Amino acid sequence: MLNKIFYSGGSSRIIFFVLVISLLPLNINGQQFKIDSIRLKTNLLFLADNSMKGRAPGTLEDSISAAFIANQLRDYGFVPLIGSSILIPFTFTIHREVVSGSTFRTLGRDLKVGVDFRIHPISPNVQVGGEIMAMDFGDLKRLSENPSAIESSPMKKVFDGKLLLVKVPYDSIQFYTTPVSLLGFKALLFYSSDASSISGKSRSSGVSIPVIWISDSLAEVFLNEKNLFCEIAGKINVVRARSYNIAAVKPGIDNRYIMAGAHYDHLGNGGEGSGSMLRSGEGIHNGADDNASGVVSVLESGRVLSELFNKKWSGNKGNYGVAIAAFGAEERGLIGSKILADTLLALNRLPSMMLNLDMVGRMKENKLQTGGAGTFKGADSLIRKVNENFNFQLTVTNDGFGPSDHSSFYNKGVPVLYFTTGVHKEYHTPDDDAKLINFKGLTMVTEYLTSIISEIIESRFEPEYIKSMATASDTRRSFKVTLGLIPDFTYEKGDGFRVGSVTDGRPAQIAGMKEGDIIINMNSKKINNIYDYMTALGELKQGSKTQVVIKRNLQEIILQIEL
Repeated sequence: MLNKIFYSGGSSRIIFFVLVISLLPLNINGQQFKIDSIRLKTNLLFLADNSMKGRAPGTLEDSISAAFIANQLRDYGFVPLIGSSILIPFTFTIHREVVSGSTFRTLGRDLKVGVDFRIHPISPNVQVGGEIMAMDFGDLKRLSENPSAIESSPMKKVFDGKLLLVKVPYDSIQFYTTPVSLLGFKALLFYSSDASSISGKSRSSGVSIPVIWISDSLAEVFLNEKNLFCEIAGKINVVRARSYNIAAVKPGIDNRYIMAGAHYDHLGNGGEGSGSMLRSGEGIHNGADDNASGVVSVLESGRVLSELFNKKWSGNKGNYGVAIAAFGAEERGLIGSKILADTLLALNRLPSMMLNLDMVGRMKENKLQTGGAGTFKGADSLIRKVNENFNFQLTVTNDGFGPSDHSSFYNKGVPVLYFTTGVHKEYHTPDDDAKLINFKGLTMVTEYLTSIISEIIESRFEPEYIKSMATASDTRRSFKVTLGLIPDFTYEKGDGFRVGSVTDGRPAQIAGMKEGDIIINMNSKKINNIYDYMTALGELKQGSKTQVVIKRNLQEIILQIEL
């Protein structure tokens, strides 16, 4: 039934908005084809309509978007890239939620859920008891900034097995769970005036120890009591959902193909953990630029390229095929593209090159940013040669990494190019609407993308992969040192930190670390998740040596890393 979903409610409004838009000509190697700007706008208005509710991963609207894209590709003559369907489902953790029935007993009475306490959904299942001990936030912060001091702290024996009570900012609570655990505490009880409305659901990753919010009034009671004991229990339900990748191909004469891709998901209504820049409240985040613009561009490019195959590249002349991909759950950490790249690698079906469009609808002053020029030989010449027909003011960078889907493919040894018209003040807000899209600029970007792919096919260009020596950021935090690796954000088992990719020439690669390794201990600290890893990384200094224990194919391996 999903494959039959196409337009739903509001399509008449969309058609009404696009009565007078011209078709712009596209001259590819001397032959006229047209980018259909009416189709571009119609498609974008559909994906970015309020009725699509922000296309959050795992929602009905997410599925409708995926089916809409797949149906268009079928109409254009594309066939499944792998398997029997253009739609490729996958599951992911959409949120964690506290199951009703949590209990907190102390001072001979049962406290009230939602009034006196709430278990934070980032917690593991909770069954903990012990003495409550208070600490000043300033002391905890100093210990967190200097984790090595934890090991030498004479108070560790005093802390061991107790429950920490501390006033800590709600929005940074995750970053203090690891030092609290390292100090020997079994749970973190926190109070904060900005956390009284803490939700029972969270899209954040889980942590290794229970985290419980308590009211300010209850904290005051606890701070005035000595030898105070408590027992806390609660269950956490990890909710998973289904999203889709869309991958279709117009085959060439062999298995080689060029892929153009874009993510189609966005932030839904925003809210905690969504990535929204809206500081309070919620609202539909239509994501017209991010990334309905990229999706409609690759779709229209696919339509034109399909025509070229039918009319011009039949037989032996079209040596490459062309694949169009749309990725789900990008906003949750490149989940969809990572899964698709892993699958294609396992099937020996990776593309010869991948071109990614992310936010290409807000062109100003004819400026276009292009990344990936250092990922294959001849990239810069290719980009600039095709630009002679467009005269974009190009900003060209070499790196193949970055916070978008091309990174998933570059990590697998695929040459990449990345196009964007840049970030703006409406980024990740409800104001990223279709009315702000520069459709003339979007049409030009689509022409440019199509021309680059056409040039590659016509000239039988062979992109030769170059692995970047640039350091990809290990996390969003700043550290004095980095190991030279990218996290695998799809790994959520809570038994370690899985490595997404390793940069050549950096400490992790020199020590022998490989993609897929699971870090379970670093610098004598147990690593359960990304937060534990970040904390352990923060204590390392340039020039020091550290021991890292990894799990590879069920075998534990000790690596000595020199920074």
